[in-house]
Amino acid sequence: MGLLVPFQTAANSRLRGAVGPAYVSTLVSFSVSTLALLLVSLMAGIPILPTSQMLATAPAWSWFVGIVAVVTITIAIHLFKEIGQLQAIVIPMFSQLIFSLLIDHFGWFGARVIPLGTSRIIGSLLLIVGVTLVVILPRLKAQPPAGAARGSRQLFWQLMAVLSGCLSASITGAYAQLSAIVGNPIQATTVAFFVATVALLLFCTCLGKTQLIGKAFSRQYPSWMWLGGLCGAVIVLGNAWLVAHVGVGVFTMSLLVGQLGLSMLMEHCGWLGAPRKSVTWPQVVGILLMLAGVALIRL
Repeated sequence: MGLLVPFQTAANSRLRGAVGPAYVSTLVSFSVSTLALLLVSLMAGIPILPTSQMLATAPAWSWFVGIVAVVTITIAIHLFKEIGQLQAIVIPMFSQLIFSLLIDHFGWFGARVIPLGTSRIIGSLLLIVGVTLVVILPRLKAQPPAGAARGSRQLFWQLMAVLSGCLSASITGAYAQLSAIVGNPIQATTVAFFVATVALLLFCTCLGKTQLIGKAFSRQYPSWMWLGGLCGAVIVLGNAWLVAHVGVGVFTMSLLVGQLGLSMLMEHCGWLGAPRKSVTWPQVVGILLMLAGVALIRL
């Protein structure tokens, strides 16, 4: 699943360049995800609408987890402008890591309780060292973007970055819980995406921006930019299915390893328009340490 994240990011970035506002491109991406999941549901003969028993059993908020995902994406988009690239990547990443371990330890969102033992603590530290080598060190020399927030404004957006990471971990647990209640990860994912897509459509309609959707169909743009929605559907579907087997912590960290590993390779090769950057030995060591950390956490 983590290997799909860089492709999703590149595709959605290209889509955003085509249609303009981030919320419009997010609507297009979520629409693709929803249509793909609806098609899979129809082909597999899986009911799309939840039964009255499911509605009575599942917490009311669990049906709106897709909307929480949209809020998280919106916060992440603003973070890069407000606090700079390094903090916008690292703060949510670390808070997501810590919060995912807490979800496992306390069994929040109906997750299987996995105590925070010695091997998990050591594995987490290895992962943090790995992220430092892969992400932080190469960006330390980068200058903060002009107009980055300072003072109380910066503190506010740093706290929002922490919230973004916590929400990401919470979404992972919530998708898994909804899947367990519904009894089918495909149906759970389809419902969550459908609710979020409808909410985004209403939002864009109220702002009078739905006409911008047509720009996405222009032939001047590459067809691969539509793959972001498909990647998103597969990632969330994998989330809903796998977390019950490996836990929120392992899923989150494994996703991170795949994401950073392929991102490095894409930058090294210049795939999908990524700026070319040579992979350094510290980054390779960092990925290996992250893999070792995931292995220890899985024990």
